Amino acid sequence: MILFENVTKKYRGTARPALESIDLNIDRGEFVFIVGASGSGKSSCLRLILREDQPSTGKIHVLGQDLSKISSRKVPYFRRNLGTVFQDFRLLTNKTVYDNVAFTLQVIGKSRGFIQEAVPDTLEMVGLANKGKRFPHELSGGEQQRVAIARAIVNKPAILLADEPTGNLDPATSLGIMQLLRAINASGTTVVMATHEAAFVDIMQQRVVELSQGVIVRDEVGGGYGETASIPVADLSEEGIQVLRTTEAVVRAALSPDMIGQGARQEGEEGDGDLADAQLASEMAPADEYPAALPEQAPAAQQQQPRAGERAASVYEEPHPFGEDDADIDDLDETIAAGGPNARKIPTFLDPDRNIDPVKMSETGSLAEHLGLRGKDDETDVGPAR
Repeated sequence: MILFENVTKKYRGTARPALESIDLNIDRGEFVFIVGASGSGKSSCLRLILREDQPSTGKIHVLGQDLSKISSRKVPYFRRNLGTVFQDFRLLTNKTVYDNVAFTLQVIGKSRGFIQEAVPDTLEMVGLANKGKRFPHELSGGEQQRVAIARAIVNKPAILLADEPTGNLDPATSLGIMQLLRAINASGTTVVMATHEAAFVDIMQQRVVELSQGVIVRDEVGGGYGETASIPVADLSEEGIQVLRTTEAVVRAALSPDMIGQGARQEGEEGDGDLADAQLASEMAPADEYPAALPEQAPAAQQQQPRAGERAASVYEEPHPFGEDDADIDDLDETIAAGGPNARKIPTFLDPDRNIDPVKMSETGSLAEHLGLRGKDDETDVGPAR
């Protein structure tokens, strides 16, 4: 399906290759995560598969075709078998949801009858059957990404390339997008996804290809995100910055600060390792990615113990914009975070061992409903229907 043979890609003006001596084989129907620090070569891999770039050396075969032998005139025809989803959606702002999806079919010369049948079916699959007349600016971020996915799959491509499709979305909305990609893969489409979403990679347990400075350092079936892909350690070390590789516990702490607080309290007698990890990660992360900085730790004798009935304090100093009752409001939050007292269970849909039959789903009800895409999590109406 996709074959890299000793592929090296070097861009003009750079001392180090973006990719170096890459050998990679992806079979039909696989779901493959490409992970690695920023600048490790993930996007370069996808551009080479899409034939946006050509390798400096080596050969790439996609769908049985040697990409080096495809002329520029035939590249658009080759790309009809590929679907692409980008982090920034890339929707046509002057067209409705329906027209954005239909435009893909119009360009390749599909008939009006085919378009009128295929577009509503695809919008139904992604849970946007009632949003066809909306414009992109009237949709939430999650809905815009679903439109982008619908546009990518409406022509039933053999391969779907996703370049950090959840990068601009909150964790709950990202889960819906991952459920959708899982269903698309279950229907037979090969999915290749470049991502930094450690939690979803760990949960889904699909094949993981890890890149570091343009070299494949790990190719594991049923693997997790790992610890080496999180931070470009070499680059930071050169600047004299103290670096700690991000652990899974710290990544999950970004999704639910209460989680790390509970873990620190439970393990306080054994040592302060996890708390130190969380504190350093909080200092290194951008301000909008983590909550407020950790407060200074007072001596154990001076720390107040929570009274009965009160919520134990988090290691994060959380703001309370709604007054003292804000803590009770937070307790009702159902943000998806494994292990929290009020957390939802990770949907069984993401269970890699679960068999998914889209045909059977469609016979027993809406596929979107089976995917859990009919909720209000990211479908807030922000404008009038047109």
